[in-house]
Amino acid sequence: MLGARLDYLILRPFTHKRNLATEAELNEKYQQTEFGISVAEARLQRFINRLDGRLPLDPSFRYLDIGCGTGDIAIALAKAGCKDVTGIDIMPRCIAESEFNAKRHGVADSVRFVCSDIHDWSPPSPFDIIISHEALEHVESVDRMLTRLKNIVSTDGLFIVGFGPLFHSLIGDHMSGFFRLPIPWRGAIFSEKAILRLRRECFRPTDSATRYQDINGGLNLMRYTEFLKYVESAGWQFRYLSVNPQFKRIPFMYPISNLLLRLPVVKDFVATSVYAILQPRA
Repeated sequence: MLGARLDYLILRPFTHKRNLATEAELNEKYQQTEFGISVAEARLQRFINRLDGRLPLDPSFRYLDIGCGTGDIAIALAKAGCKDVTGIDIMPRCIAESEFNAKRHGVADSVRFVCSDIHDWSPPSPFDIIISHEALEHVESVDRMLTRLKNIVSTDGLFIVGFGPLFHSLIGDHMSGFFRLPIPWRGAIFSEKAILRLRRECFRPTDSATRYQDINGGLNLMRYTEFLKYVESAGWQFRYLSVNPQFKRIPFMYPISNLLLRLPVVKDFVATSVYAILQPRA
């Protein structure tokens, strides 16, 4: 907004030190990260609800969970009766946690985990359902990934995605872990250099990234309108699309959100989360 130095001075009083851990310390603690199966099942159910119940659960389908994290969605799918579930993530500690949790919850025979970049990995056969939940905002080349997924989904398969907050939305910079209060559109308004400097000082001291795309986990800064273009250019079509479904529980917010989403330019700053079901275009 006013340059990296002034933005840093403006934002500094609103920060505090929280979870100040090095990457090595985070890696060492992975086996202590356990989740109750009820938490995983609730997360899957919330995902299904925001898709208006359109996520099919079928024991005969092959499922792929992209950006599986600690494996909660993949494990919840297995607990729901899905017999062939694969989770993939690029972070080794996430895969280690996922495998640990799958064994702990008794579904290691139904779920496997792969530590790889989706672009470099070739599965033995196509998947019927590919899922990406709360991960697409971290993928640097969404257009490239959407093109890749068309090569590993079955002819009548589906890509089911829910992601957000998008970077240019109200809380889109994902930096709430060390700010005392949510500053609206913080990432879009203030200098990237200032925010990442504060992140090092208050949150991740050994992450020297100078771009949002380079932090561990990464942020792609994708706008909602860019996502729509990527879907079209990669050869997918929408079977279902819902933007900001979390606002449905707030009576006045959802209609206002839908109205603002019709406005050019404005829609990119209003679209906070996107839930969609895509199918390959014939």
